[in-house]
Amino acid sequence: MAYTLLVIDDDRGVLHTVADLLLAHGYRVLTAGSGHEGIAVARAERPHLVLMDYSMAGMNGTAVVSALKDDARTARIPVVALTAATAHVAAELMRAGCIGYIPKPVEGGELARLVARFLAQTVGRRAVPGAPAPREDPEP
Repeated sequence: MAYTLLVIDDDRGVLHTVADLLLAHGYRVLTAGSGHEGIAVARAERPHLVLMDYSMAGMNGTAVVSALKDDARTARIPVVALTAATAHVAAELMRAGCIGYIPKPVEGGELARLVARFLAQTVGRRAVPGAPAPREDPEP
Protein backbone atom coordinates (compact mmCIF):
# COMPACT_ATOMS: atom_id res chain seq x y z
CA MET A 1 0.00 0.00 0.00
CA ALA A 2 1.11 3.56 -0.68
CA TYR A 3 0.57 7.04 0.63
CA THR A 4 -2.98 8.19 0.00
CA LEU A 5 -3.43 11.54 -1.73
CA LEU A 6 -6.68 13.44 -2.29
CA VAL A 7 -6.85 15.71 -5.34
CA ILE A 8 -9.66 18.29 -5.35
CA ASP A 9 -10.32 20.20 -8.59
CA ASP A 10 -13.53 21.02 -10.46
CA ASP A 11 -11.76 20.81 -13.84
CA ARG A 12 -12.20 17.12 -14.69
CA GLY A 13 -9.35 17.20 -17.22
CA VAL A 14 -6.87 18.54 -14.67
CA LEU A 15 -8.25 16.23 -11.99
CA HIS A 16 -7.71 13.11 -14.09
CA THR A 17 -4.32 14.21 -15.43
CA VAL A 18 -2.97 14.88 -11.94
CA ALA A 19 -4.48 11.66 -10.58
CA ASP A 20 -3.01 9.57 -13.41
CA LEU A 21 0.42 11.12 -12.94
CA LEU A 22 0.42 10.45 -9.20
CA LEU A 23 -0.89 6.90 -9.70
CA ALA A 24 2.02 6.29 -12.09
CA HIS A 25 4.38 7.29 -9.26
CA GLY A 26 2.87 4.68 -6.93
CA TYR A 27 0.48 6.75 -4.85
CA ARG A 28 -3.07 5.77 -3.95
CA VAL A 29 -5.13 8.65 -5.34
CA LEU A 30 -8.62 9.78 -4.37
CA THR A 31 -10.37 12.49 -6.37
CA ALA A 32 -13.11 15.02 -5.73
CA GLY A 33 -14.70 17.32 -8.30
CA SER A 34 -15.81 20.00 -5.81
CA GLY A 35 -14.87 21.48 -2.48
CA HIS A 36 -17.87 19.94 -0.73
CA GLU A 37 -17.07 16.51 -2.16
CA GLY A 38 -13.42 16.92 -1.18
CA ILE A 39 -14.31 17.66 2.43
CA ALA A 40 -16.54 14.57 2.55
CA VAL A 41 -13.81 12.36 1.05
CA ALA A 42 -11.18 13.77 3.45
CA ARG A 43 -13.44 13.05 6.43
CA ALA A 44 -14.15 9.50 5.28
CA GLU A 45 -10.71 8.49 4.00
CA ARG A 46 -8.25 10.66 5.96
CA PRO A 47 -5.60 10.90 3.23
CA HIS A 48 -1.97 11.63 4.01
CA LEU A 49 -2.01 14.78 1.85
CA VAL A 50 -4.59 16.93 0.03
CA LEU A 51 -3.78 18.74 -3.24
CA MET A 52 -6.42 21.35 -3.98
CA ASP A 53 -7.27 23.98 -6.55
CA TYR A 54 -8.36 27.46 -5.50
CA SER A 55 -10.84 28.43 -8.21
CA MET A 56 -13.76 26.05 -7.90
CA ALA A 57 -17.46 26.61 -8.38
CA GLY A 58 -19.54 26.67 -5.22
CA MET A 59 -16.71 26.65 -2.68
CA ASN A 60 -13.26 28.09 -3.31
CA GLY A 61 -10.01 26.67 -1.99
CA THR A 62 -9.81 29.04 0.98
CA ALA A 63 -13.23 27.88 2.20
CA VAL A 64 -12.24 24.23 1.70
CA VAL A 65 -8.97 24.45 3.62
CA SER A 66 -10.67 26.44 6.39
CA ALA A 67 -13.38 23.77 6.70
CA LEU A 68 -10.74 21.01 6.81
CA LYS A 69 -8.71 22.82 9.48
CA ASP A 70 -11.82 23.56 11.58
CA ASP A 71 -12.81 19.88 11.73
CA ALA A 72 -11.01 17.69 14.29
CA ARG A 73 -11.24 14.71 11.91
CA THR A 74 -9.29 16.49 9.18
CA ALA A 75 -7.37 19.28 10.93
CA ARG A 76 -4.04 17.44 10.89
CA ILE A 77 -4.16 16.47 7.21
CA PRO A 78 -1.65 18.64 5.33
CA VAL A 79 -3.15 20.62 2.46
CA VAL A 80 -1.19 21.92 -0.51
CA ALA A 81 -2.72 24.31 -3.04
CA LEU A 82 -2.23 23.19 -6.65
CA THR A 83 -3.38 26.29 -8.46
CA ALA A 84 -2.81 28.85 -11.18
CA ALA A 85 -3.96 31.57 -8.78
CA THR A 86 -2.03 34.76 -8.12
CA ALA A 87 0.58 35.21 -5.39
CA HIS A 88 -2.04 37.17 -3.40
CA VAL A 89 -4.41 34.19 -3.50
CA ALA A 90 -1.58 31.80 -2.63
CA ALA A 91 -0.83 33.92 0.44
CA GLU A 92 -4.54 33.80 1.37
CA LEU A 93 -4.46 30.00 1.10
CA MET A 94 -1.39 29.82 3.32
CA ARG A 95 -3.10 31.98 5.95
CA ALA A 96 -6.12 29.65 5.80
CA GLY A 97 -3.95 26.63 6.56
CA CYS A 98 -2.20 25.34 3.43
CA ILE A 99 1.38 24.21 4.08
CA GLY A 100 2.48 25.26 0.61
CA TYR A 101 1.44 25.67 -2.97
CA ILE A 102 2.41 24.32 -6.35
CA PRO A 103 1.79 26.68 -9.26
CA LYS A 104 -0.04 25.36 -12.32
CA PRO A 105 0.98 24.39 -14.87
CA VAL A 106 3.55 22.01 -13.42
CA GLU A 107 5.56 19.34 -15.22
CA GLY A 108 4.71 15.79 -14.12
CA GLY A 109 8.09 14.87 -12.69
CA GLU A 110 8.26 18.13 -10.77
CA LEU A 111 4.80 17.55 -9.31
CA ALA A 112 5.81 14.08 -8.10
CA ARG A 113 9.04 15.48 -6.62
CA LEU A 114 7.20 18.24 -4.76
CA VAL A 115 4.54 15.85 -3.45
CA ALA A 116 7.29 13.53 -2.18
CA ARG A 117 8.93 16.49 -0.44
CA PHE A 118 5.69 17.60 1.23
CA LEU A 119 5.07 14.04 2.40
CA ALA A 120 8.59 13.72 3.78
CA GLN A 121 8.17 16.98 5.68
CA THR A 122 4.72 16.22 7.07
CA VAL A 123 4.39 12.48 7.44
CA GLY A 124 7.98 12.24 8.62
CA ARG A 125 9.13 9.52 6.27
CA ARG A 126 11.36 9.60 3.25
CA ALA A 127 9.03 9.48 0.26
CA VAL A 128 10.86 8.04 -2.70
CA PRO A 129 9.10 8.66 -6.05
CA GLY A 130 8.15 5.33 -7.55
CA ALA A 131 8.33 3.55 -4.20
CA PRO A 132 5.97 5.24 -1.72
CA ALA A 133 6.06 4.12 1.89
CA PRO A 134 3.46 1.70 3.19
CA ARG A 135 0.09 3.21 4.08
CA GLU A 136 -0.49 4.14 7.66
CA ASP A 137 -3.54 6.01 8.82
CA PRO A 138 -2.70 9.58 9.78
CA GLU A 139 -3.11 10.47 13.42
CA PRO A 140 -6.62 11.56 14.44
